[in-house]
Amino acid sequence: MVRYTFTMLAEHHQQLRRSLLRDENEYGALLLCGRSRQIDPWTGAVEERALVREVVDLPAEAFLERTPTSLSWSTTPLFNLAKKAMAKDFAICIAHSHPGNSLFFSAWDDVADKESFEIVFGRMDTERPHFALVMDRSGEFLVRSYASSLTPHNAELVRVIGDRFQIRYPGRDRTANPLEFDRQSRAFGARSTEDLAHLRVGIVGCGGTGSAIASLLARSGVSHFLLIDPDRVDITNLNRLHFATRSDAIARRHKVDVVGDAIAQIGLARSVVRLKAHVDSPECRDALRACDLVFGCTDDHLGRNYLNRLAYFYMIPVIDLGVLIEPNERGGYDSFDGRVTVVQPGYTCQVCRQLISPQKMLEEGMERNDPVRYDQYRRAGYVVGGADPSPAVVTLTTEIAAVAVNELLHRLTGFRGAQGHCAERLRRFDRIKDSDMVPGGKRNPDCPLCALRKYDGRGDMTPFLNQS
Repeated sequence: MVRYTFTMLAEHHQQLRRSLLRDENEYGALLLCGRSRQIDPWTGAVEERALVREVVDLPAEAFLERTPTSLSWSTTPLFNLAKKAMAKDFAICIAHSHPGNSLFFSAWDDVADKESFEIVFGRMDTERPHFALVMDRSGEFLVRSYASSLTPHNAELVRVIGDRFQIRYPGRDRTANPLEFDRQSRAFGARSTEDLAHLRVGIVGCGGTGSAIASLLARSGVSHFLLIDPDRVDITNLNRLHFATRSDAIARRHKVDVVGDAIAQIGLARSVVRLKAHVDSPECRDALRACDLVFGCTDDHLGRNYLNRLAYFYMIPVIDLGVLIEPNERGGYDSFDGRVTVVQPGYTCQVCRQLISPQKMLEEGMERNDPVRYDQYRRAGYVVGGADPSPAVVTLTTEIAAVAVNELLHRLTGFRGAQGHCAERLRRFDRIKDSDMVPGGKRNPDCPLCALRKYDGRGDMTPFLNQS
């Protein structure tokens, strides 16, 4: 069994609308897409995910005939794009409009798409699927896949990623509102609960912020969780790790098991996948690529950098959290901050925001892979920062977790209004007035991720995430 899904950036969606909805007649365009293939850990099915990288506008002379209900065009643009796609095993999506607001694939579309994909598979040496898209006058669209058998399969989930997160799936708006979420639906509408239930959400780091995120999401309607954390509970975690008990610390239980069991006991989630590993371990790749959204609740720079790259390569939004408390010798604080940063194509990356330190990444890699050498460097004063753990307060980690979940809820529902999204929010816990600031985030003009945008939707490649 194969699950087909499709991801497009909001900027590509707008460009496609301009290309296809020019007049009262049908129009066509081509999309070049990166690919992502992984095992969905919640179902065991293979997922084939298309990631739109480029919208190829077609000149008027490429069309042989255009009417309100039909379209024919030259195969030359398709041949040319197939040649380009073949070099990197990209997917092709053939898109056209139904300007009369008829959102379905017609019998004529069935014939035309089959003929087009016969050309594509004849040109490209691959068994992996390509895609077809139809858009109505309102900009709504449907997607289906074609494998080499030329049998169409409807996409199970379509994502549009921008300042808002939009998802589409069969049966949307036709599911009864669960009684458990009646009060929430009265605020955001039944569709919000339905959308949350369809999301596959990863939480990387199940400590103070991660465990709070898990609790809030489970009670908000998220049904599919991925928990990643190699650490075990100890006594010092009990002041902030939601769900953890003294017996958990004594038994040294894994944090993912403590949080995962608690989510299950709430009785609202359907499936919780637990991985007891570092996020950059190869065993986490499939599960992460199967997510629709990831919360980054890890305080290590190696993990944060990995998720930073994942967000661009696979168009998977990452909502990254951090809490920093630095008391000073004067009895005050140099930092008393909580931070929520949204990482995705079109936004400034965390390297450019200086939230990721190459030096810290080097030290963390050494500590993980060669602890003896790391201790020698630390004793010699070559390690930045001390060995003492950072301060942590449960009210503050929980507060910043709520800020992060509310950012997700806004991006799904729009409850804050048209300009309510925020790429990065900084909360000063030691201030009553003006406690929230919105840092701008300045891109390095040479950054390959967020400035040059070389890897938006690149998807699968060797080496993974272009990291050796």
